[in-house]
Amino acid sequence: RGAAAARRGGGGGEGAAPAPAGEVEEVAEPEVDADGKPVRVFHEVDIPERPPLSEEELAAVRASIEERERISAAYEAGEAATRAAAAEAEAVEKARAVVASKGAGWKVSPADFERILSAARSSAAGKAEAAEAATAAMLDELLAAAGGSLLVRALVPDTKVLRERAIRAGAAAMAAAAAAGKAEATLAALESVLDAPPSDAAVAERVATGVLSSVSRLAGSLQAASLLRFLGRARALFGGESAAVGMEAALAVSALLRPAICGGVMAEDAEPLSLLRESLAAVKAASSAAEARAAAGGVGAAVGSLGAAAIGAHGVLQALSEALDSKSKEAAHAREAATLSYGALARALRHGFEPYGVPALPKLIRLLADKDKKVADAATVAAEAMIEGLSTLSVKAVVGALYEGMGVVGGGGRVRIECLKLAGMLATQAPGTMGPCLPECIPLVIECLNDSNAKVQTAAEEALPVLCSCVQNAEVASTLRDFIIDALKKPDKTFDCVEEVLMTTFCNPMDGTSLAFMMPIIIRGIKDANYELVKKATVCASNLCALIKDSSDIAPFVPLLLPLLEKNVEHSSPNIREATQTARERLLEGAGDLVDPAKRGTAVGACVRDSLAAAVPSLPEPVATYLSHTCAALLEERLGGVVRVQNFRHAVPATEQWVSSIVEPYATAEGGALAQVATAAVENFKSQLPEEARAILAKSGDKDFALDMQNIILAFAGRVLLRKADVRFERGHRYGLIGQNGTGKTTLLNRLAAKDINGFPQELRTWYIRHEVLCDDGIDVRTFLKDKSPAKLAGGGDVDDAFVEATLDQVQFPEEYRAAFVNSLSGGWKMRMSVAISIMHEPELLLLDEPTNH
Repeated sequence: RGAAAARRGGGGGEGAAPAPAGEVEEVAEPEVDADGKPVRVFHEVDIPERPPLSEEELAAVRASIEERERISAAYEAGEAATRAAAAEAEAVEKARAVVASKGAGWKVSPADFERILSAARSSAAGKAEAAEAATAAMLDELLAAAGGSLLVRALVPDTKVLRERAIRAGAAAMAAAAAAGKAEATLAALESVLDAPPSDAAVAERVATGVLSSVSRLAGSLQAASLLRFLGRARALFGGESAAVGMEAALAVSALLRPAICGGVMAEDAEPLSLLRESLAAVKAASSAAEARAAAGGVGAAVGSLGAAAIGAHGVLQALSEALDSKSKEAAHAREAATLSYGALARALRHGFEPYGVPALPKLIRLLADKDKKVADAATVAAEAMIEGLSTLSVKAVVGALYEGMGVVGGGGRVRIECLKLAGMLATQAPGTMGPCLPECIPLVIECLNDSNAKVQTAAEEALPVLCSCVQNAEVASTLRDFIIDALKKPDKTFDCVEEVLMTTFCNPMDGTSLAFMMPIIIRGIKDANYELVKKATVCASNLCALIKDSSDIAPFVPLLLPLLEKNVEHSSPNIREATQTARERLLEGAGDLVDPAKRGTAVGACVRDSLAAAVPSLPEPVATYLSHTCAALLEERLGGVVRVQNFRHAVPATEQWVSSIVEPYATAEGGALAQVATAAVENFKSQLPEEARAILAKSGDKDFALDMQNIILAFAGRVLLRKADVRFERGHRYGLIGQNGTGKTTLLNRLAAKDINGFPQELRTWYIRHEVLCDDGIDVRTFLKDKSPAKLAGGGDVDDAFVEATLDQVQFPEEYRAAFVNSLSGGWKMRMSVAISIMHEPELLLLDEPTNH
C-alpha cells in the first residue's frame, strides 16, 4: 500500500516493520531535556530501493490506467446521459400538458403524441420493437395521406418540444423508408406537401422546414430522375418569401446530391456545376431581394454538393468579392446576394468553410454598418450563420473581428449590439475556448454598459452573465458570480463585491478568464476616494496576484494595475501604503518573466505548416493556414492544462483525425503521412512546455494516479494557504499531510471531500473521517451507521441489519457499545465508529483528519 506509518517504541522487536527507503523512523528514547520533557530522536533507516518493474508489471499498470480512464469516461458519459434524460423527461411532461390542452385544435391527440414519442425514441434500449411499429405506422400514414398524416400535422404547432420530436420521428420514418425500398414514394409524398402549403405563412414555414429536414434523410437512396425533380422544386424555394425555407431547401439539396455524386448516380460536372455557375452569375445580376436569396441559396447548395474544394477550383470567393464591390444600378441587390452567400456557404459546409470564412468575417462585421440596410441585414444573417457552426478551435481566430466591432461608435449602435450577441453565442457554444479571450472582451463590454444608446446598454447587460459562464474557477463561477455581475453593472456595489471576495475560500487558481471579470472591479476600488475601499481593494489585488495560474494570465492587467500601485506607495494612509507595497511585490512576482502567450501556439502552427507542406504539397494555402491555427488550438485545449502522459498519448490520434477531416476534400495523403504531421505537432508542443511541466511529465511515467490535480490554490479570508501546489495521489499509497496549526490542513481536506477543486475526478469514491463526530442526542450506534450508509445517503431504502453488524465486527466494535447513544461514547470509540462508516462506503480515497488523536 506504499509508505508505512513510522512505528513508535523500542528498536523493533517481533512484528516491527522498518520504514521505507529514504523515510525517517521516529523512536521513543528515554532521554529528557532540561525541562524534563522527553526528547525525540530520529534515526534514518537505510533500506534498498524497490527494483524496477518488469515488463509484465508495467503492462499491468498500463492496463489499470486504461481501465481507470474507461471508468472515468463512462462516468462522465453516464452523468451527461442522466442530465439529458432528466431534461428530456421534463420537456416531455410539459409537452404532454400542452397537447392535452391545445392538441384538439392542431388535430394532435395525446395518443398521437405518444406515437410520435415512441417513433422518436427508436434507438432507446428496450423500446426498439414498439418504436419500429410506431415508425412503420407513421410512414404508411404519410404515404397514404401525405399532408393529412400525423408527421405533417405535428409540424403545425409553434411548440418547440412537439416539433423537435416530430422531426426526430420523421427522421426515423425516412430511415425506415430507405431500408424498405420506399424512398422514391416517400419523396413524392413529401413533395406533395411542399406543393400545397397552408394558407397561414407562419404555419407554412414550420411545415416546409420540417419536411425539407426530413427529405435530407433520404440521401443515398434516390435515383437521378427523382433528384433532378427535387432540385427543380427546391430552386423555386431558394428565393421564396421565407428565408428559412429557402436555406433549408439549399441544405436538403446539398444533403441529397453529395452522396449521389460520390456514388456515381449523378456526375459532378453536370447539374451541380451548372447550378454553381448559374448561381454565381445570378449573384452579380441580382436586382431584387428574392433574386438575392435565390442566388445565395444556389451557391450554398452547389458548393455543399461539390465539396469545399470547389471554392478555390471555381473561383467562388473571387466572384463574391467582385459582387460586393459592384455599384451597378441594374444589379441593386448584388451586394446583398454576395453577403448572403457567405452565410449559405457556412451553413452548407460548416467547418469545411472556415479556411475561407474565418478570414472573411472582419469584412462581414464591417458590412454591419453599411449604409445600404439590406446589405447590413444580410451581414447579420451571414455572421450568425458563421458563428453558429464555428468549430471551437477557431474561436480565437474570430474574436478579434468581434472586438473591433464592439469598439465601433455611432450608427445607431447596431455593430456593437450585433457583436455583443455574437460574442454571447461563442461563450455559449465554446466556453472553454472563449474564456481566455475575455481579458480583451470585458473592458469593451463595460464600455458598452456606459454607452449613451439604451439598446447597446441592454445588449451589454444581457451579454455579461452569458460571458461569465465561461469562467471555470469554481469560486468565481458560483459564490462570487452574482456579486461580480452586479458590481460591473452598478459601480456603487464595488465595496460589497470586494468584501465578498476577501471572505471567500479559494482552492482553484485565478486564471485569465476569472481576472477579466475581477480586475475591473478591483481597479475601480483602488481608484476610489474611500480609504477603506482602497485598502480592501488593494489587499484583494494582492491576494489575486498570489493566486494566478500563469504569468500570462496577469500580463494584460500589469499596465493597468502597476501604475496605480506605484502611485499609492506614497499614499497618505500608512495602512494603504503597507497593503500597496505587498500588492506591488506580488504583482511583479506573479508577472515574473512575461512570456508571449502566443509563442507556443505560433511554434506549433509553424511546425504543422512545415509538416503539411511535405505531406500534402497540393493543399491550398488557406487550408494549410487554417490547420496550423486549429491544430495549435486543439493541442492547447487538450494539453495546456494538467500535464498527464495519457493526454499526450491520446493527442496524436485526435490531431490526426482533425487534420484528415479537413484535408480529405482536397487531396489524399500517403499512408502514415498525416500521422507524422500529428506526431510532430505534439512533440513540438511538448518541447514548448515550461521546465516544471516537463519535469512532471518525466516523473509520471506509467504511474496510476487516483487523483492528479496540478497548480491548485487554497486561500481563505484574505490568506493564501497554498499556492501553485500539485496534489497527486497514486493508487495504493498512503500520504501524510503535515503542517502547523492554521496552515490549512483541515481546509484542504474539506475541499477534497467536497470535490469542488477544479479538475477533481467526480467519479472517485471519496470519504472523509473528520476529527469529531456530530450527532443528535438519542441516536444509537446502529441507527447512526444506517443513517450514514451509502444507500440511505443516496435516498434509498432501509439498510440490512446484517451488513451493519458485519461492518462493526470488522472494526472490532464491542457488542455492548452498539446499542449505546453515540454522544455517550468516548472520542476513541467515536473514531472507530467513523472508520466503520468509511468501510461501508468502500472509498478509493480515504481522508482522515487527525485520526491518531484518540
